[in-house]
Amino acid sequence: MRAWLLPLALAGVLVLALSAWVAFRPRPEGVRRQRRRATGLTAAPAGASDADRVAWVLGKLTGTPPRRIPRDGVLRDVLGRVAAEDFLAAVGREFRTELTLAEDRLGMTVAQFAAYAAHVRRGRRKPRTGGRKRSPRTTGDVLDRLEAPLLALASELGLRRDWDLDQARRHVTKEYLRWNARIHLAAREEERASVQARLEAIGRLREALAPARR
Repeated sequence: MRAWLLPLALAGVLVLALSAWVAFRPRPEGVRRQRRRATGLTAAPAGASDADRVAWVLGKLTGTPPRRIPRDGVLRDVLGRVAAEDFLAAVGREFRTELTLAEDRLGMTVAQFAAYAAHVRRGRRKPRTGGRKRSPRTTGDVLDRLEAPLLALASELGLRRDWDLDQARRHVTKEYLRWNARIHLAAREEERASVQARLEAIGRLREALAPARR
């Protein structure tokens, strides 16, 4: 009877040793770093604005409290040593979309990038099915060639990629008139300068939406 106890005991020892090796075996540094990054970048709090969500990701990547991330800070400066590819991947997971950004566009502010990310997220949603015939030249065709500040402005104004150019220009014109009314109410010179800069940017956006001359 004792003869079969020895093999059984040896099998138990081998199982315990294998379990210990799996649990405590050394892992490559890259694997450990990737696991810390995946578990550290939790989702932003529910109800956070787009700018707060971007600040949340920046805070997790840079080790800075999200509330201390300046919304008007230049993205390149805020990122510091964080690679742009890692940042874009993290924000893409937060917004549940794929984001790309040229190196020369890292000069936008955190708030502008939040608007840009929101625009990309909206633009990549599947269009509704139906019998509506779309224009062969859409607003999205123009937005794809805009520099980052105007692209962010287009997102803030609520432009849609599937709009035809006439609809987009009408929308931008309404926004221009709304901001033009504010300039007469601005009490300080700084406010007037800010509103004037906004008007000039909206004007450039409307020019970009003009149909191409043949």
